[in-house]
Amino acid sequence: MKIAIDIDDTVSKTNEKIIKEALRYDKEHVKDKGFKNPNAYSFMELFYWNVLDVDGFMKNIRKGNHYADLEPIEDAAKYISMLYAEGHEIIFITRRKGGIKVRNITKKWLKKNGFKYHRLIMDTSKKGEACHDLGVDLLIDNDIKNIYDAQDYQIDGLLMGDRFNENETDLHRVESWAEIYKYIKGAN
Repeated sequence: MKIAIDIDDTVSKTNEKIIKEALRYDKEHVKDKGFKNPNAYSFMELFYWNVLDVDGFMKNIRKGNHYADLEPIEDAAKYISMLYAEGHEIIFITRRKGGIKVRNITKKWLKKNGFKYHRLIMDTSKKGEACHDLGVDLLIDNDIKNIYDAQDYQIDGLLMGDRFNENETDLHRVESWAEIYKYIKGAN
C-alpha cells in the first residue's frame, strides 16, 4: 500500500508552538490585539490580521528554525516504521514552503525522531491531486479539506483528530497512530 502522510499535527505537534510564535509576532510586528477568535483555524480568523500579516508571519517562520524542535506525536514514528518494515511505501506530503532550508530542517527532524520513509513531497497545497499523481492509496492528514480533496480522486483518507476537526462526522476520524495502524492492517 502507498501511504501519504501529512507532517504538521499529524506526526508533529505543530499547532501549539505556532500559536505561541504567532502571538509573539502579533505583539512585535502587527497590531498587538491578540486573538480575534481563539478557536479559529486560519490566521486571519484567529487574529486581527490581513493577508500581508499572514504572509509576513509565514516568511518569519520559514526564516527561523521553527520546524526543527517540534515534538513528535506519540508513537507516530513507531507505527510508521512498522508500516515501512512491512513493505508499505511511505510518502510524507506537506504544505510547508521555504525552499531547501525548510526541506533540510524537515528531513533532519524526521531522521532525528526516527521516521522511516521513501519520499518527502513539500509545498503541496492540492494534496488530493498530488496523491493521485503519485498513485497513493491512503492519505492521513488532520485537515478536513485535504481528506475531501483526496476522496475526490477516489483515494481513501483518515482524518487525524484535533481540536479543529472534532465536529467532523462524515470522515473516518482517528485519534492515535495505534488506531491508524489497526485500520491499515485491516485493509490488507
